[in-house]
Amino acid sequence: MIKFLKKLIFFPFRKVSRNARKTNWSTERNRKRVGKSLFFLAIALFTVFIFRFVWLITVNHVGGTNLTTMAKSNYQSTETVHAKRGTIYDRTGAAIAVDSSTYTIYAVIDKTQVDSNGNPLYIDKKDFTKVEDFLNSKLGIDRDLIKKQLNSKLKQVQFGPKGSDISLEKMKEIQKAAENEKIVGLGFTANISRSYPFGNFASQFIGIARPKDENGTQALKGDMGLEKAFNNVLSGENGKETYQKDIYGRPIPGTTKVIEPVKNGQDVYTTLDAQLQRNLEGYMDKAATDTGAQQLSGTLVDAHTGEILATSQRPTYTATTINDAEKQKYFTWNSLLSQSAFEPGSTFKTFLMAGALDSGKVNLNETYQRKLQVYDTTINDWDVTENKSYTLPETVTYAQGFALSSNIGMSKIEMNMGDALWGSYLNKFKFGLKVRAGLDGENPGVLPSSNAVSQIQSSFGQGVAVTPLQLIRGWTAIAGNGTMLEPHIVSKVVDPNTKTSLTSKAEVVGHPVSNDAASGVRDLMLTVNTDPVYGTSYSTSGDSEQNLAAGPLFMVNGEPAAVKTGTAQIASTTGGYMTGSQDYLYSAVVMYPAKNPDFIFYMNVKIPTESWTLKYIARVANPLLTSAEAMKNDLSVSADTDTKAGKVTIENYKGKDSGDTADSLRRTVLSPVIIGTGAKVTAQSIAEGEKVSANSRILLLTNDKDQVMPDMYDWSKKEVEQLANWFGIKVTYEGSGNKVLTQSIETSTNVKKGQTLTVKMGN
Repeated sequence: MIKFLKKLIFFPFRKVSRNARKTNWSTERNRKRVGKSLFFLAIALFTVFIFRFVWLITVNHVGGTNLTTMAKSNYQSTETVHAKRGTIYDRTGAAIAVDSSTYTIYAVIDKTQVDSNGNPLYIDKKDFTKVEDFLNSKLGIDRDLIKKQLNSKLKQVQFGPKGSDISLEKMKEIQKAAENEKIVGLGFTANISRSYPFGNFASQFIGIARPKDENGTQALKGDMGLEKAFNNVLSGENGKETYQKDIYGRPIPGTTKVIEPVKNGQDVYTTLDAQLQRNLEGYMDKAATDTGAQQLSGTLVDAHTGEILATSQRPTYTATTINDAEKQKYFTWNSLLSQSAFEPGSTFKTFLMAGALDSGKVNLNETYQRKLQVYDTTINDWDVTENKSYTLPETVTYAQGFALSSNIGMSKIEMNMGDALWGSYLNKFKFGLKVRAGLDGENPGVLPSSNAVSQIQSSFGQGVAVTPLQLIRGWTAIAGNGTMLEPHIVSKVVDPNTKTSLTSKAEVVGHPVSNDAASGVRDLMLTVNTDPVYGTSYSTSGDSEQNLAAGPLFMVNGEPAAVKTGTAQIASTTGGYMTGSQDYLYSAVVMYPAKNPDFIFYMNVKIPTESWTLKYIARVANPLLTSAEAMKNDLSVSADTDTKAGKVTIENYKGKDSGDTADSLRRTVLSPVIIGTGAKVTAQSIAEGEKVSANSRILLLTNDKDQVMPDMYDWSKKEVEQLANWFGIKVTYEGSGNKVLTQSIETSTNVKKGQTLTVKMGN
């Protein structure tokens, strides 16, 4: 193009000059000739410029540069608006986890950094020792690290972990101190972070969120616990906005436009109560110190709703000690509530006795001899001595056997029931199945193997693995007259973008035993605490620390609670069981009041170093249950969030993982029911696109090879009809009402097409 323009400009002049020499034209004629040449040259240049201008408008690019984008960047800027992560609250609105800022300190050692007057904005070498003393005293940073960084060839340096995660208050304190000591060159960068105001507060259960790089920007992401499980609920979606700027790059007021609106994360209100949780943490600290145990776990539940009111474990961590957490011996990142399964021991006898009373397979007044040989296995009770005699009577009734926690008595009951019947009750109580409360990484536990010895030993809690969450689900049926509730961890999810909320209600998930059977078990649990001869929690010495005289060890408001204690062997990593004198998992489940429980408390202590006594658990349970009972009326009142009831839009779940889908639905405060044990969803009871209210039950049919009857207690007629349609069975109804009370085909039994199901309805 340049060569072309040179020829275009100079060629006429050369031609005119040559012609002038040849023709010897007059000056006037030469001028006319030059004028014509310049005219045509101007026309040519104008044409080129017009063509280039049109081409630029049409193509809008020069090389690889978009001209529109470049022009806009001069007067317009687009910024990402970061979504606020939702806050995690307790049930009353006390903040457990909130967004905050932390700071990282840095030092400028670039000597070119000066202000407009030439004053240094860097740390001069003569001040290195002064800065070293300052940072060491204020933040505890190692002197060698400070010296190394200040003497590096970098222009700006930081000082490792102790120089980061600095709170706002500490940052301001350091700034003021640096100013007072006339130290220049120190500065701070802000980092997004998550704050946990209560410190040690259900730490493994709540989890933690940390900054992670996503698409070139930092965002908080849940790492563990509820923070991780509910990450999609809490995270929100970033937005974008533009604004015009002046020649100095400053935003011009009133020019901001939203391109994509920011969608802040939803707030999650847990079922925890801050006061009860703090109380539990204090009691657990003392129990951990007193027992020296490897691990402890304790959980308090509202028996009427299934809500987890407080839960804790030891060893644990806080947000400030998390980096050193693994230095604690026997520490685990797992939540002992839901992610670790164990053999529960004798607390499991509550379910065996419930099934036996429900099926009429036990006469509590009948006596038995405390001797039992099952194939090549001898089963003994805990009070057997080295010479194979018992410290308590050898002949007892089955009621007395329950009070003294007799393995032989429970084994004989299981043998009378038969493996199939006992197995059906394990299924009715949903052992071997995840609770699906919405938590991450839940352990499903293990049902006993099919051999006869394992089936019998499972009656007293050996050879079967469970989580506290599964036990709690089963115990809600014992406390609730046979009606089993789903344990809940979330009371409400609030969307600040729409001012709507989804509020959780008690969720019925089955009716494994009758009212009479459940009531009978609670009566037996009361004798565990009150029988002076056989009761395993009846103390002959009392407890001076709690001012308790000899008598029931678990006392609330002067009344004995219903209790079942447990001592479980612990599986060895090399096979068999551990054999040390303290190598046991000690536990107790406590229900109060005994006749109509308001609360269930469960605690276990793994391998204490001190000589074991149940008093260690009672010192946690008694004051905690006393506080809970005093707060009973307040616990039914939820936090006021000034929102209206929201709706959940149902998606298409066909082909998706059945368990993951159930967990996801639970996090939106719905009530999923998985039909069968298949890995994939093949059908759903609520169509895609429908908007439903919180707590709506949705059935998820799986690709199970067998059609297995679920527990339909509390189902609606519409839900029964849906299942009948899927299974190809006929339904006849008895009685009137809106909810299923009984069903003719037993839970967990196989169903064949064409079979008739009789359902009794009621309210």
